[in-house]
Amino acid sequence: MKYVDASAVLRVLFSEPGPSVPLVGGDRVVSSQLVAVETFRAVDRERLLGHLDDTQTAIKRKELVDLLAMMDLAPVDDLIIAGAKSSFAVTVRALDAIHVATAEILAAEAEGDALEFWTHDDRQATAALSRGLTVFGV
Repeated sequence: MKYVDASAVLRVLFSEPGPSVPLVGGDRVVSSQLVAVETFRAVDRERLLGHLDDTQTAIKRKELVDLLAMMDLAPVDDLIIAGAKSSFAVTVRALDAIHVATAEILAAEAEGDALEFWTHDDRQATAALSRGLTVFGV
């Protein structure tokens, strides 16, 4: 099972250089519902900065819809919030804490299926490592 944060999804969406999460048929890809908000905001930000025209924006939004449809998105519920509010060994931003808490819960529910935590954000990677997750992408 692969957990992806927004940076991992955006690297695939924009074909950015560097290690990318392999999206192979049969792999279960999971994330928080939060990733949909983060990634759509990123596409709009690229448009507003003039990096995408209207046609490119429409294409990227459609590609993003297709990518998100491949994933199981976990709701941000009370259990996730409790995990995100708990103490971390490192400084962590709120959205990163939600991603790490979501991955922790999904890993615990996976019953032996190893979870790969994919991020390209150094601070989030450190937070995930501090909670014992196996991190890829940094």
